[in-house]
Amino acid sequence: MEKRGSSKGWLQKLMDVLPGVKSNKGPSPYIWILLLLGFAIMIASKLFTPSSGDQANLPAMSVTKPDESKTVFKSSGTSSAKKFRDYEDTYATQLKDILEQISGVQKVRVMVTLDTTEIKEIQKNERRQNQTTKETDKNGGERTINDYKTDEEVVTIKSGDEEKPIVITTEKPKVRGVIVAAEGAENLRVKEMIIDAVTKVFDIGSDKVSVIPKKFEGE
Repeated sequence: MEKRGSSKGWLQKLMDVLPGVKSNKGPSPYIWILLLLGFAIMIASKLFTPSSGDQANLPAMSVTKPDESKTVFKSSGTSSAKKFRDYEDTYATQLKDILEQISGVQKVRVMVTLDTTEIKEIQKNERRQNQTTKETDKNGGERTINDYKTDEEVVTIKSGDEEKPIVITTEKPKVRGVIVAAEGAENLRVKEMIIDAVTKVFDIGSDKVSVIPKKFEGE
């Protein structure tokens, strides 16, 4: 009884169709097999490798690391401290210029200390929700529960690559204390005028102002 299929293996069939395999004059059959396998691998690599044009059309992926998240309204401690000192220096310079215009006052030195930094009022959108719930207990008693909820969202405006809050008003830093050293302050009348000027300029009490006579040059 004849068996189904061919009794020859695939290697023998391949050797039968290749020219010169059966004869001893041709190249070794294994060389032919290696050449065919190499040719097949080259074709497969070209089929499954995308062209440079296809790679250029692929959408760019942007990856944001968790550590790169930004807080929009937070300023660094260094910049805040510098701003604080800048305000103190500005207040001292302006006050010095004013006091030197007072009769009998000369060679003024001023030191100003601040109590707070500038305060900014930021524009916000406010949403309020009110939920009323009525409950009845097993004895027939009723009670009403009112739940109030308020959500605030800061209104921002795009400035370059950043979003900045819209500032409605800016309140200047409050002054903690002032020291004034000046020639002429040994005169009580002059000293009173200096204290009066300082308290009115900064809207502070006289207990926060110290006025001392400045020694004359050569003393």
